Amino acid sequence: MRSGTSALADVLWNIGYEGFGEGHFLSLIHYIEAIVDQHYDRFPTDPGVLLGNIDKCDLKHRLFEPFRTMMNDLMNDLNQKEFWFDKTADPGMILASPIVRELWPNSVFVFAKRRGIENVISRVKKFPGESFENHCAGWAGSMAEWRNVRQQLPPGCFIEVEQRDMSQQPERTARSLCAFLGWDGWDDVAVQRACDALSTHRPEESAQGSASKTLSLAESGWTAEQTEMFLKYCETEMKEFGYTLDEHYSATP
Repeated sequence: MRSGTSALADVLWNIGYEGFGEGHFLSLIHYIEAIVDQHYDRFPTDPGVLLGNIDKCDLKHRLFEPFRTMMNDLMNDLNQKEFWFDKTADPGMILASPIVRELWPNSVFVFAKRRGIENVISRVKKFPGESFENHCAGWAGSMAEWRNVRQQLPPGCFIEVEQRDMSQQPERTARSLCAFLGWDGWDDVAVQRACDALSTHRPEESAQGSASKTLSLAESGWTAEQTEMFLKYCETEMKEFGYTLDEHYSATP
């Protein structure tokens, strides 16, 4: 999502978590679930049909169990570390979160977010071959999916981290993240390492200083057509997350 996931991975590495720079494995859970749902919707499920005698929820459970086994085995092979993370900036991972929570009941989720204006500007620079419309739809879709999914998760098992705060307030962000993860108060070394990681390893930037730069919609440099398209796709989610269209970034200071 161009919202600081790589910097967050650096923080987790520095405080003792095991993981990879990119995941893209657990998001398969959502796509498998979608295929199963589509199959059951497509064919009859009455008792006279074999499919009707296979409980869909039980089938999903059996299909997803190997994900837990394979991940646990892999992480046990990597230095026997108790804590691990998955970094997958993909809408499928957002949608897989409730099932991930079922497979690992103690799992928690860190959602990295960024205002739509800066996110789309960054996307356009990083991926110029993609259409402006797709960039807008991609940001809005991910934010809408997260708004829906977070309501399905138990209270207290997720936190939202703003990329701008990672750049402008690294110590405060690090302490908030560590408190959420349970490191704050009993492991000051971990908290300091998190602060150092955020201060040193800033969020990935498509241009120097872009991670902390704030632009109003009027200063975006977009054409009137692009501005209209951005508002069409993104205005609802901008409002839902408390983002403004001016230089103040958000309605909450």
